[in-house]
Amino acid sequence: MRVTPLVFERLVRETTGQVLASLPDDLREKAALVTVIAADRATRAQIDGAGGGGDDLLGLYEGVSLVDRRVGDSETVADSITLYRIPLMESCRTMEELRGEIRITLLHELGHYFGFEENELEDRGL
Repeated sequence: MRVTPLVFERLVRETTGQVLASLPDDLREKAALVTVIAADRATRAQIDGAGGGGDDLLGLYEGVSLVDRRVGDSETVADSITLYRIPLMESCRTMEELRGEIRITLLHELGHYFGFEENELEDRGL
């Protein structure tokens, strides 16, 4: 399936609002501080920073997780989650699947922000 960058950005914005609204108040306040970005694909530096792999990276959290923060970090940490349009589109056949995959990817990356490791997220279906 194909969506334009503008449509993808709208889907990301809508999904981000829905996900944030579904979180408990204390988590919502923290998650609202993370910038969510839409991009076509990960850069080589992002792929390498995520442990390698190919161009099929769906999303990426960049920052220092809440559990790894130290006093003073909050002033220097710029937390962001990037969702990648092309790999997400290519993994879906319908608009409904794309919405669902954006949601799952966003929740997965928020999980990293909250301090969950990859295996813990997989155990939770994310």
